[in-house]
Amino acid sequence: MKIGVMGTGGVGGYFGGYLARAGMDIHFLARGKHLQALQEDGLEVVTNNENFRVRIHATSEPDDIGPVDLLLFCVKAHDTEQAARYVESMVEEDTVILTLQNGIDNVEKLAQYFGEEKILGGTAYIESTIASPGVIAHSGQPGRIVFGELTGERTERVERILDLFRKAGIQAEVSDNIHQVLWSKFLFICGVHGVSTLSRSSLGLVLACPETRELLAGVMREVESLARKRGVDLPADAVDQAMALAESYNKRFKPSMLRDLEWHRKTEIEALNGMVVRMARDLEVPTPYNEVIYAVMRLENKKIENPVWASQLSTGD
Repeated sequence: MKIGVMGTGGVGGYFGGYLARAGMDIHFLARGKHLQALQEDGLEVVTNNENFRVRIHATSEPDDIGPVDLLLFCVKAHDTEQAARYVESMVEEDTVILTLQNGIDNVEKLAQYFGEEKILGGTAYIESTIASPGVIAHSGQPGRIVFGELTGERTERVERILDLFRKAGIQAEVSDNIHQVLWSKFLFICGVHGVSTLSRSSLGLVLACPETRELLAGVMREVESLARKRGVDLPADAVDQAMALAESYNKRFKPSMLRDLEWHRKTEIEALNGMVVRMARDLEVPTPYNEVIYAVMRLENKKIENPVWASQLSTGD
């Protein structure tokens, strides 16, 4: 099976690294200094238990890779549509696209370009990031993938991909209700990413302070109410499960949205708490915690995207 990875960051680099080490036919799309390091020195994965480096095929040009059998889609949610256009030459009739992104609407965005029949829903439970060009740093529990057909069927292609992951030493499982899985993860990341970023604090600090801990649970409860209003069959203890998952993370963990803000990069706020606010308004579901997070982080995004505008207003020019 020929595999492509769109987005060689914390998710694509980690799982792609394990697939490459297992000898899979895998090809990576990257850019800038990260791409240069991947081409010159290979991909290094640093974890709690092991470190390894693999020589890989990395390029910035999809045409250099050509059509693939499986495309792991691992870009930021706000780049989904642009990336979909970018990788068109890698997708043919039998290509399967597995999205491992944050957010709740990436499946729909990808289906608009490639057709729903090509898309598998999925999510990754992982603490990883690009530590330096060519180096993926992972902490906490081993990365895990949950994925499945949008219909819930246990198809032959799902079984093949599951076998592929497991042969590479990747923890993976197939869900017969991937929509429930995606909403459960959405609930988790809206809380963790939103509150950690708003407070500029690691997850451990958020959980240690009673007020921010309650805020975290409150954000999650709002997303749960929205999901149930939309007819999503979440587990009865969805918030308790999400809080337990947060407790299991490394206390120094900083979610990607906080790291993006610290590095002055555009955040995924529109795809996370912003998405909650927009959907909730349509359904008249109150989400005051998410609205505050969205308002503050939307301003931060505007400052990052247009620093001249922000500077002029700050100085009164």
